[in-house]
Amino acid sequence: MSSALVLPENLPPKFDEYRGQEDFFGGEPPLSEGIGYLVVLGFGALFSIFTTLVVLADKVFAGNASITSEHFNTAGRMVKTGLTASVIVSQWTWAATLLQSSNVAWQYGVSGPFCSVIWLAE
Repeated sequence: MSSALVLPENLPPKFDEYRGQEDFFGGEPPLSEGIGYLVVLGFGALFSIFTTLVVLADKVFAGNASITSEHFNTAGRMVKTGLTASVIVSQWTWAATLLQSSNVAWQYGVSGPFCSVIWLAE
């Protein structure tokens, strides 16, 4: 598969300005690799520390230290039927959406999934 952007022939006229364009940033990455690692690892560390502080505050102020993982996973058996049904439907749908997105990406390149969303929105 080539790295060039391949646009489908039936692309709507409003996207004519992008025909022949191979990449968005002109061949140069917008950020350096070091900055990318800093963003990913920095946000990961930040969110980990934040989550740890929230759990500790919950133990200190609310006294919920005895709540187990079963209680967390089942929401204390307080989840109603509607929410359970919506979770099941979303779990079924995301797999099909991911499969279709991967299929379009394989056919049209990196921009394929974005274009397919635009085509579906029209």
